[in-house]
Formats: sequence, structure tokens, C-alpha cells
Amino acid sequence: MPLRCYRALGAISLALAMGLMSLSVQAKELVIERSFSISYIKVPAHCELDSFKSTCTRLVNYYARRFEREMVSNISVDYDEDDPFANDIFGSAGKRQKSVQHVTMSIYSKPGEPLLTLFSVFKQNIVGNPEEQLLVETMNFEAQTGRIVRFGELFAKPQLAAMLCARAIEARYQSDKSPLLPVVIAATELAPSNFIITARGLRFFFAPSLVKPNSNKTDSMLIPLEALKSAQPVDKWWSRKVEPITKEHQQALSNSSLKDVINLDEEMAARKALDPIKAGKLRAASHEDELSKGHSSAVVQR
Repeated sequence: MPLRCYRALGAISLALAMGLMSLSVQAKELVIERSFSISYIKVPAHCELDSFKSTCTRLVNYYARRFEREMVSNISVDYDEDDPFANDIFGSAGKRQKSVQHVTMSIYSKPGEPLLTLFSVFKQNIVGNPEEQLLVETMNFEAQTGRIVRFGELFAKPQLAAMLCARAIEARYQSDKSPLLPVVIAATELAPSNFIITARGLRFFFAPSLVKPNSNKTDSMLIPLEALKSAQPVDKWWSRKVEPITKEHQQALSNSSLKDVINLDEEMAARKALDPIKAGKLRAASHEDELSKGHSSAVVQR
């Protein structure tokens, strides 16, 4: 992918579309070549700071190692246990075309706010698959220390917040009938992940085919803060000013690789669609068992 497109994605589209300001630009590109894959990873200058250096280094190594492992798994499908020497599936690695991924890591924030958001955008061209795959992975950090901010810190009632997120995801995607949706819902109820924190609420990102079957692109949805208020959002993380989405923001997103991932029109529609989840379906309940004596939990009526 041309460098200018990555710059447009990093410096304009995400910053505007998500209500964030770019904190740093891509400083360097690392190339990691292995037996079955090549990873081109653009790392932001912010990763040179002591508070982020170790995290960024681990992520870079993880992204390259994970991609290589996935390619090995793809090739292993051809392995014949009954006749293991019938096909030299690994010995010919030097002659095999390698799969390629381009990863752009970008860090965003607004001056004076307590959060930093790390976006990692993946474009993967896998041997044998004619379609390019697009993934988005996110992490949230405390600005001053570089410490990862966990979901449980965002709400006074994090279990209730997780349940609300799971129900919202279920309501949004159940009509797509993805066989993996129950896994996504269960994982969200346990520990929500791959989301960003914005003034409007939480935006979740889902890997290809998780919530929409046979998709090669990441999908995302916004859960408005209004729909999560019963979980008591912690003021420290939710004091940001909501800024209007302009035509310039929409145009920047439409020119980026994430035009099919982020839908700015849902900012207003999502709140209305989620009202039934919030109204009349929650009740506080206390229960005791051998594992949770003395603890109160929220039960979502479905």
C-alpha cells in the first residue's frame, strides 16, 4: 500500500472520525521476514518514549510471530498423517511465495486528557486467498504512565457494563447469523476487549467473520455512553467534550481504508436503537453462592 495512503489513514481519518487528535506520526518501518511471511510494521515515534518502548517492542514481535504462526497453520492443512512424506509441505519453504502483511501502528490523544489510544491497522495478503484482509486492533493507555487501561476501570459497575455491551452486540449482529457470534458475546460478558474510549461511548472492533460470516474486513459498532450510564461510568475517563462530526470528518473517513469499518451515521442511530436494551430490562439482584458470597451482581433480563 502506498505510504501516502497510510499517512492519510493515520493522520486524518482515524483522528477525525474517532474524535481523537494525532499525537505522533509514523517514525520508521520495520521489516520482519520469516519462512512463510513478511511483516512490514510502521511504528510511531511515541514508541521511542521509555513509557511505551517495551510495550511497542512486544507488540511488533507479537504481530510478526502471530502472522507467521497463522501461515504455518494454513500450510499444515495439507499435512497427511497417514503418509507424512507424501508432500514436502515445509521443506520447500524457500520456493514458496510468502504471505505479506502491512501493519500501521498509530497513537492518538487530545492534549490534557488522561487517555492514549493505540490503533494497529493490518492489511494482509495471504497466499491462496485472492482477497485482501483488513483488521483493526486497539489498546488504551493512561497518558502519563503508559499503563494499559482495563475495561474494569471505566465503570463503577464493570460487570453490568460488560453485560450491557454484550447485549448491545447481540442485538446489533444476531440477524447476520454468524456461527461465531455466541463466542463473541460470551467473551464480552467475561472481559470486553478491542475497543476505544471516546466521548460518545465505546467503539468495538471485530475481526473478519466474527460477527458477519464470510467477511474479509473488520466490523465495528458504537455503544453510546448514554446506554451505559446505569453502570456508572467513572468521571476520570469520561470527562471529554463531545465534538460535532463535520463534513470534513466524513470525507476524510470516506477516503481511508476504514470507510467500510466505521459508520459515522450510527452516532445518532445507535442511541435510539439501544434504548430498548436500557429501558425496563435491567434489575439489580443480590445472590449468594459458594463462589460469590456477600457480592452483589447485576442480572440482565433477556
